[in-house]
Amino acid sequence: MTVISIANHKGGVGKTTTSVNLASLLASKKKRVLLIDLDGQATASKWLTGAGGAEGVSIYDVITRKIGINECIVPSPSRVDVAPAHLALAALDLDLVNEFNREQRLASALQGLNTDYDFVIIDCPPNLGMATVNAIVASDAVIIPIDCAAESFEAVPRLLLVLRKAASEFDRTMRLFALPTFMERTNLARQIHEDIKEKFEQSTLSPIAKTVRLREAFSVRQPINLYDPTCSASVDYSRLAKEIIDEFTSQTNVGRSGRSSQARDVD
Repeated sequence: MTVISIANHKGGVGKTTTSVNLASLLASKKKRVLLIDLDGQATASKWLTGAGGAEGVSIYDVITRKIGINECIVPSPSRVDVAPAHLALAALDLDLVNEFNREQRLASALQGLNTDYDFVIIDCPPNLGMATVNAIVASDAVIIPIDCAAESFEAVPRLLLVLRKAASEFDRTMRLFALPTFMERTNLARQIHEDIKEKFEQSTLSPIAKTVRLREAFSVRQPINLYDPTCSASVDYSRLAKEIIDEFTSQTNVGRSGRSSQARDVD
């Protein structure tokens, strides 16, 4: 089982869009996938299932140890299982402030999964609070969606610092990837894309083009591959899913494509 967090504390960079559509495309390639929604807005949950988690049966209740993780998982039409979010996640930092092992609650919960998933995709909230830290500590890899705009790229160093600290504090080896999102045919977007590739080198995944079809797909509560399998976004996320599968099913794993790196080693 490979656990991948989609994280960036800046909002509007495509975290949820990537989480939902990467999970769906992985499932379309016959992988068993669980999506964990850690954002209290529950957008990923609504996108895949039509609703957020009910009180008492969401991922919040798992992290606060009121229920086991298997008790909150629900299926979706896209064949992605979902551990849904609840608004209570917004108060998670306060609820865990005096708790032991609060950063490792999700990692511990994942050990109790009944299903042998190939991939667990975690949609992180747009902050670096306890939910995001739990996701990072539980993860084998972190994908950082970076909108091809200057302000988005400038927000990355703070996240990299948190990743380094988590890797050191919890003795984790996390593979780190940058994902350029909302790519447009403008000089600015091309320059930001080049800056991302220069910063992350071979850890840069293929970009996701900007298209209104992604918003339309959310409005009808369908992943892009079900809403419009021939559009550019569907092709982009299918390519991304293949890259992820290739990275994590290779026998040599680290170094096969030259694209992997440890979070603690990134400048």
